[in-house]
Amino acid sequence: MDFDQIQKEINDAVQKAVTGATYTMDPPSRSIYAPENLDPVVKILVPTATPVRKLIPRSPGLGQAAGWNKITSRLDPAAGGTGSGVGFADAGTPNQTTQTTVFTSAAYKNLGRDVEIGRQAIAANRGGRLEDMRASQEMIKTFEVLLGEENMLMNGDATANALEFNGFAASFTTNSGTAALLSASGVATYAQTLFDAGAEMVSHLILNSRQNRALSDQLEGTGSVQRIVVNGDGASMVGGAHMKSIVDGNTGNLIDVISSRYAGSWAYLLTLKSPAGQPWLEMEDLEPLSIYDVPTSNHSLESRVFETTVLKVIGEVYQYKIGGLATS
Repeated sequence: MDFDQIQKEINDAVQKAVTGATYTMDPPSRSIYAPENLDPVVKILVPTATPVRKLIPRSPGLGQAAGWNKITSRLDPAAGGTGSGVGFADAGTPNQTTQTTVFTSAAYKNLGRDVEIGRQAIAANRGGRLEDMRASQEMIKTFEVLLGEENMLMNGDATANALEFNGFAASFTTNSGTAALLSASGVATYAQTLFDAGAEMVSHLILNSRQNRALSDQLEGTGSVQRIVVNGDGASMVGGAHMKSIVDGNTGNLIDVISSRYAGSWAYLLTLKSPAGQPWLEMEDLEPLSIYDVPTSNHSLESRVFETTVLKVIGEVYQYKIGGLATS
């Protein structure tokens, strides 16, 4: 590193000074915060711990709240859709249609955890182990934030808790049903409601582990699943089955089945996007999952893992929730 670079870093550090009395920025417009975006790391390290978070696309946010047009009408020319044919005469003009939408907005919510290493821990880990210890704690807290978002995606309720965004249970209000145990034909019936409403590609079924087992047990009862595989030596075997996907009886496409410990007594049929690729569910991040150092007066090292985000349910009429499900 040359002299000019060293001098620049020293000047930057001086300009970003923190006052000793209040531990605030002086002047306030300056900041020592330099967030490091954790999303690239998270996408590699935690693909299975938070499967619902992983499957929902994300977009950058702006302002104090996210705003979007929630579509409430079908796009086809049937009576329940535009009610107007697409054909028109030579030298004529096509019919004009206007989609029915409802402008929706939701405030961004902060999710985070703090990591603090105290004075004694700092003294005990001199000699190269301190940064490893800090990195380990930061990763643990990152997992905590991710799991918290996974839970909020399904159970968040901004009305009950102003610090949360609305998750699936609070956001899906058009289509709902009740069952004790899910069956393959029952899932097809729920998917038919979405198909008739205009959804072309029901893509995911989120449920608790008991309901996944119920689907597997039902198929075993029909004799259609071989649950025991005998190895070549004839002395050992592999048994059991896991429901990974289920056929949509209406369209023939496969619906991926995801077991979630946060689904509780609800299950959710999701249509993530239109056939054209337009997202019907989306996370909008004002600040992506990041980490930065926090000034502290406690003679300790403190970091903050955080994100500022909200769930956007754009195609609410293409989603379905099923309640009253057994959990054990």
